[in-house]
Amino acid sequence: MRRLLDALTQWRPVLVAASVAAFVGLSLFVAAYGERQYEALATASANAQARVLAETVTAALSFDDRQALRELVRALEANTEVDAVGVYDERGRLAASYERGPPSSEFSQALTRKAAPGRIVVTTPVAQAGQRLGTVYLRYRSEPALRRASRYVGPVLLVVMALLMFSVMTLDARALGRTNRSLKTQMAERQKAEAALRQSQKMEAIGRLTGGIAHDFNNMLAIVLGSLDLLNRRYADADPKMLRLIQQAMEGGKRAAALTARLLAFSRLQPLKPSSADIGKAVVEMTELLRRTLDESVAIEAVTIGGLWRAHIDLPQLETAIVNLAINARDAMPGGGKLTIESANAFLDRVYADQDGEVTPGPYIMVSVSDTGTGIAPEILDQVFEPFFTTKPTGMGTGLGLSQVHGFIKQSGGHVRIHSAVGVGTTVKLYLPRSLAEAGPTVLSAIGPEGGVRRGITVLLVEDEAGVREFAAEALSDLGFDVLAAEGAARALDLLDRSPEVGLLLTDVVMPEANGRDLADEALRRRPDLRVVFMTGYTQDAIVHHGVVDPGARLVTKPFTLATLSAELDAALAG
Repeated sequence: MRRLLDALTQWRPVLVAASVAAFVGLSLFVAAYGERQYEALATASANAQARVLAETVTAALSFDDRQALRELVRALEANTEVDAVGVYDERGRLAASYERGPPSSEFSQALTRKAAPGRIVVTTPVAQAGQRLGTVYLRYRSEPALRRASRYVGPVLLVVMALLMFSVMTLDARALGRTNRSLKTQMAERQKAEAALRQSQKMEAIGRLTGGIAHDFNNMLAIVLGSLDLLNRRYADADPKMLRLIQQAMEGGKRAAALTARLLAFSRLQPLKPSSADIGKAVVEMTELLRRTLDESVAIEAVTIGGLWRAHIDLPQLETAIVNLAINARDAMPGGGKLTIESANAFLDRVYADQDGEVTPGPYIMVSVSDTGTGIAPEILDQVFEPFFTTKPTGMGTGLGLSQVHGFIKQSGGHVRIHSAVGVGTTVKLYLPRSLAEAGPTVLSAIGPEGGVRRGITVLLVEDEAGVREFAAEALSDLGFDVLAAEGAARALDLLDRSPEVGLLLTDVVMPEANGRDLADEALRRRPDLRVVFMTGYTQDAIVHHGVVDPGARLVTKPFTLATLSAELDAALAG
């Protein structure tokens, strides 16, 4: 034994040197392997980002909408790792581009040639129905080489120091294992964060597109539904067959209006009127309504707690969201089952909020809708909030129910979480922002006089869309008002100055010359006693901020019927 110890002491320097060399070599091998893994992850992230962008720009590239292309490309500015983006059409022409930092004089050549060190260039074709529309080039900025190398310097030095301190027989590989596990954890967290960012960018791009489409459709539907409503009122004693056709057309128009409303809800562009609401009371009332609506095979239970906080929410929209969830639950239980609607106080802490970039820590009122149905497969759970995505058979739904719920809750400053297990059931939890205000008084719209009694009240109508202006003027006349119509702010103010009999201003909000808010402010400066009602089919305008209608503003949302218009005008005159 002594001879063995003497031999170890004699050869200790050699053994230490050999061990150092072996462990340094092992550390370098681990570093090289980690580097390859990092490069593969960065390349995969770049390819995924390029594919998302290719899917997003398909419609804009198909219609050669350069403005939309530029907006979609500029949306990638939030991703600091995207260095440059180029979208080319099928002829190889640059349709839209974005480059971080000073623009390159030869952007196209700089983007498409071989990537410089620290850069990854990927390409993805843009195709629709098997036809190639163009190509997306994306340059991804990887971490600097020195920063990546610094991850591995520490472990190598630790190993060498351990060898020198404790000799060959006292080496401890646990430090290296901990370092590797930490590196894998960081890589997994990075991959998760990048996936969340890609999903957020995709949903934002789809939301912009659907919001714009819904706005244009609302103007068209205002003309269609309004004209049909006028026909129905003016020719109430006409041939029943003709009236039946009118009613069928109106039902189709209302379904289209409901569809655009859902699109606006998903896009977080619907006008909301939040107030302090008693959620416990609302849940009990909704439960009674659902018992009369859903199949008898579905047992419904409401669970609430004492001391439930009040929520700051648009209650009618919340009720619509709960109905959508209840219908989905019913469809998931074709053979019957149990539906549970629960409300409770909740607090989302910083740890929970860090897992979702759109969650603000703080107090919430939680409303959950649970069923005992078929459940949702894990691989499609992340897609359920996307518009038009549905697992139901054809004809069983539009695929907008959950996307409407998601958009409404997010626009309200809340949070949505869904849990599901195949064969067990699904739970959707809605986290509503807490209100510290007491319940406000219920204000009932005063209904003004009908027909000829309104004669003598002149309405100044301002609408830049000719079709909507003509319909609104006809509607106002049928409701008993005298009407002056203008296509813009300048003409409206001129009519106001020359017409002292004008008592009410009905104006569109989004107009090319001047918006409705500016027009109303100037009109009220000239005529403080003037009553004002706004019309809009879009929420990103001058009287709706962050999705909430300005206090005191009276709003008629397009498309509208004569009854809706009448009620809002009467309320304005009575107020």
